Amino acid sequence: MKNYLILLSIAFFTFQCVPASNEEDNFDSEDVEEFIIEEDTDDLSELEEKMEELEGDAEPSEIIKKVVKQKAKGAKFVQVDINIGACKLKLSSGSNQLFTGGFAYNQEKWKPEINYELVKDKGFLTINQPETHNINIDDKDQYVWNLKFGENIPLDFNLEMGAGLSEILLGGLPIKNFNMLMGVGKTELDLRGKWKQNAEIHLDGGIGLLKVYVPKNVGVQVNTIKGLGNVEVLNMIKKDKNTYVNEWYNKSKITINIYLKTGIGKIEIE
Repeated sequence: MKNYLILLSIAFFTFQCVPASNEEDNFDSEDVEEFIIEEDTDDLSELEEKMEELEGDAEPSEIIKKVVKQKAKGAKFVQVDINIGACKLKLSSGSNQLFTGGFAYNQEKWKPEINYELVKDKGFLTINQPETHNINIDDKDQYVWNLKFGENIPLDFNLEMGAGLSEILLGGLPIKNFNMLMGVGKTELDLRGKWKQNAEIHLDGGIGLLKVYVPKNVGVQVNTIKGLGNVEVLNMIKKDKNTYVNEWYNKSKITINIYLKTGIGKIEIE
């Protein structure tokens, strides 16, 4: 347990990076849901409270709030690469453009770096936490990302996380491939909702807890590669030692294949 806490502390103080640019606005935009940050809770639902409450937790001058919007510019397919060192994250559908991101932080050097490029009819969107060194994070520090994506253009995601608390809602997003590398912390991955096409979900567990909610009325197969962590699969049928399916597998028109590699922590699928 002592070693686990040491690893957790080391990972939480580590940040990663890449370059940036975009269209920004203040946090009064109606297009973006806003946040309250509670330091002593891991209740993911509290990430969508109003920003006025967040301002009540710290002096308004200490909180920097940005909204970044990105149009697809004619792209017929977009690859999204997200790299996060340590923050509270929510990712979901809900943008009327390709991407709308709400960010709250209290150090200017934590301003996310965002870049979008169009190559022929394929878009490349990168969202990165800037590279920072020798930062001491205390209880007053705030760092929250609320990332919303449009529902009309097919997407591939590569998400790499360091430490923190994450809520990821993929139902309703036109995803073909979703790759996630976990770090340290707690992540809820919710696949419930409407799916219009087959998808592959590749999950690489880290240190902490990963909870995965699978959809109903859509065929799901889970393929596990066990590491040191523990995997608990509920309400699914075990096909063999490493494979589980739900009751809709091979019955529905759409299939979601989940490839799961466990880390040191615990993974729950239901």
